[in-house]
Amino acid sequence: MSGNSEVLKPFEALVLSVQEISESDLWVQFISAEKGRFAAVAKGARRSRRRFVNKLEPGHLLRVYLRPSRRGLAPILEAADLLWAPETLRTHPRAFVLASYFLELCERSSPPAEGRELFPLLREALETLDRTPEIQGLKAYFEYRLLTLLGWAPEMEVCLVCERPLSERAYFSFRRGGVVCAECAREEDQPLSGPVRGLLRSWGRLSPETLSRVVLSRDLWREAEKLLENFLLRVLDQDIKTLKVWREFRE
Repeated sequence: MSGNSEVLKPFEALVLSVQEISESDLWVQFISAEKGRFAAVAKGARRSRRRFVNKLEPGHLLRVYLRPSRRGLAPILEAADLLWAPETLRTHPRAFVLASYFLELCERSSPPAEGRELFPLLREALETLDRTPEIQGLKAYFEYRLLTLLGWAPEMEVCLVCERPLSERAYFSFRRGGVVCAECAREEDQPLSGPVRGLLRSWGRLSPETLSRVVLSRDLWREAEKLLENFLLRVLDQDIKTLKVWREFRE
């Protein structure tokens, strides 16, 4: 057996998206701690689903067996073991849309072979959402953690202009990427309430399991969510399709 036909050592990966590329083949986007984001071709997956029955679905955690392509292109997905699949998301439309948003964010924000650090975050978020579909604050938490892992976290401690400690009156500057004081704020900067600023400063000490301990009104959660959402879209500079669907549920 030639070197490029040998099946590589299996590893865990989450399915991000699946696309039909021929009458029988599927193009599958994955993310893993080993390879970051990568694509593989599942040959014959549409014609005979025996090898991949109930496996090649977005959000499923698999153990994948890859074979390098002879032409040095995308590897071939030889086989996969299903390790975990959401049980409740499909019966909770709101949670299903949110999970789809998480998956698309990881795919859009990670160039090929990058994004290894996002795998644990995505896995934790999907498992949490499946256990607790009505959990509050997970979207904002996920967005902030993703920004942090990619090196885009907004500055929340001192004014980005004068570098002085902030008083209760603070503003968020999307252009500068963080908070500014009242004296340095411009007309386009967004007023930032004290509770929301405190929440954003504490994200690094929180986890999905401890989100339930955060006591905020619905309006304050909405403020935090919209701020992070708008900042993330500005950083990514991309159209996130599932976000449009999510906004319909939110409204």
